[in-house]
Amino acid sequence: MPEQSSEERRNGLVSASTLAAHLACTRQYISRLTADGVIERRGDGYDQDQCRLRYLAHLRSENRRSPRAAADAEHTSAKAALLRIRIMEKRRALVLREDANALIDEIAGIMLTHLSGMSARCSRDLVVRRNIDAVVTQIRREISEACSKMADERGEPPLEEQS
Repeated sequence: MPEQSSEERRNGLVSASTLAAHLACTRQYISRLTADGVIERRGDGYDQDQCRLRYLAHLRSENRRSPRAAADAEHTSAKAALLRIRIMEKRRALVLREDANALIDEIAGIMLTHLSGMSARCSRDLVVRRNIDAVVTQIRREISEACSKMADERGEPPLEEQS
């Protein structure tokens, strides 16, 4: 590190070369920092303490703004989210949507099959069978309307009509 002259020690200012050695950079980099307004030159030199503090603040803000820092933070966040999902799966607090949908489809299929055959299983009287079929049709219609209403509230697209 270059020695400070007695003049520099008296007024608290240091040369660009001294400041560069103090900040472990080059004299040209000090000139660039000055031109960018990161540090200030006062009269015949630089206030070493103020320049050091402003340079450290500059480095910290650069680190926060850098694309790599943002990418690292996003990657860390994604890894943490994935870990939380795996933990929830192990605790059986989370199921795959496809598995839940398949289970609902299977249960609904069984229920509709048995509802459709209920009138034949319950009575041989044609009037009673028609009454049971009417109730089954009403139940199926109400279930369908409730499902459609929930889908509309959640912005689900309408089902394509099957040919």
